[in-house]
Amino acid sequence: MGVLSTLRQDKAGDWGSLLDFLREARHRESRAVAALANVLSAPSAEQRELAEATDAGPVLLELACDLRMPKTSRLAAARCLLEAGIEPPYNGQLFLGAGDLVTDPRLGGAARKLVEGGLPSAATASGPAQGVSVEAGAFARGVAAAASTVGAERVKELLKGAPAFHAVAMAGLFAIGAGELPETQREQWKKLLAESCAGNKRAPAAARRMGLAPLWPPNLPEAFGPMVKEAEVNTASVVSTDAVANPAAQKRPHAAPEVAVRGGRPALPPTLPAPKLADGRTLAPAIRRSPFRQPPAVPEPPTRVAAKPMEEVKARFRPQAPPAAPERPRIGPKEDLPARAPSVAALPQHKQVDLRFDPGGKRIPRADRWDDNSFQWQEPVLPAPVLPPPMKVAVAPGPFTQRVASIFEDRPEAVERLCAAAEAHAALKGQERLLRELTQELSGKKWLDKKAPPQQVARLRAVAQDERQPESWRSAARLLLDRLG
Repeated sequence: MGVLSTLRQDKAGDWGSLLDFLREARHRESRAVAALANVLSAPSAEQRELAEATDAGPVLLELACDLRMPKTSRLAAARCLLEAGIEPPYNGQLFLGAGDLVTDPRLGGAARKLVEGGLPSAATASGPAQGVSVEAGAFARGVAAAASTVGAERVKELLKGAPAFHAVAMAGLFAIGAGELPETQREQWKKLLAESCAGNKRAPAAARRMGLAPLWPPNLPEAFGPMVKEAEVNTASVVSTDAVANPAAQKRPHAAPEVAVRGGRPALPPTLPAPKLADGRTLAPAIRRSPFRQPPAVPEPPTRVAAKPMEEVKARFRPQAPPAAPERPRIGPKEDLPARAPSVAALPQHKQVDLRFDPGGKRIPRADRWDDNSFQWQEPVLPAPVLPPPMKVAVAPGPFTQRVASIFEDRPEAVERLCAAAEAHAALKGQERLLRELTQELSGKKWLDKKAPPQQVARLRAVAQDERQPESWRSAARLLLDRLG
């Protein structure tokens, strides 16, 4: 099977069939989850083969909606389901759990399928009785991501089928700035966020690590930011019940002090009544401290000695001054001799090494090397202190190098990935900067002799002629057609 060999590449695991792989993936085995990421770059036939296997649909749906899984594995699971043609109401469940993945360019054209089919199904599947809940927040997160993929106007058209004042649909419109929340739903959102924040702060650290506490900060769009800050302010006084974070909460409130008695032994504190459980059972009293146990000895601090100044070090032998030169008699009363400069010892000179070589290139030894009175080792010949020329540094790849290379490699998602990167580049630096950098990349020497595959040229031509695509997509496609076509 083709997809099974893709899963087993890089020695991720040795599964005999797809059922064995799905059994480990259901239990979130690390090697199975890591191997699922390899399917993202596989052909569409292999992705459909994995999704159409027995009992593969529910497992892939759970992995795609699990926010604790790696993003690449979630993308692979969602793309397999979309390539296999997932139908309602399961595409609505996929949008609720994996709607935030539609902005990733690795999802390719399947992102539009997920928005077009999953958004209306998720908005109408729960019915008008659905209120403010965690599912509504997940739907709002997916709607905010879908607006950046297909546009806000298209999202409004897809939400027309939702009932009036539907909490899920109202949260989605509020996330993209197309509507306001009713006052009743706004109060319900504030209450839900306050309870989630208080539950997260009150839970022990171990419960938060295991995912048993409410998630905070919540994964909501930016439109809910003021309500999230208000919930944090209202729950600022909530303290965790963890013994490590709050040790004072674990102390006994009525601890009686020890009273000294005759003999130097402390009196035992009065025993508290044994607590009773809800079912009528009585707990055993706590173990009392032994009166004969000595208190732990407190170690004495180390003794510090004051710093003592260092004594002056005197030389053992004092050098004798050289004898003074005899003073010359003066020639006249007004003629003085110039002062004599002090003598300076000559610097030592390095001995020159006698280097001689024969016509064969071998070194000729010294003539006195066998002299017993002046025997010395022959000094080695050291290389000249000249550094080699610096190595040339390769030209750094540009922002579109890998995207253009994927087109020549005939990858199925190459055109969508390059157009998505061009859209992001145009949003950050402008349309002119995008065309200039893309032209500079296509003028490189490594692309001159290469020819784009016919399928990629057809995809570029379809994007360039589609008026529904953004301007950055069409500009990049036209530029690529002029250079590669």
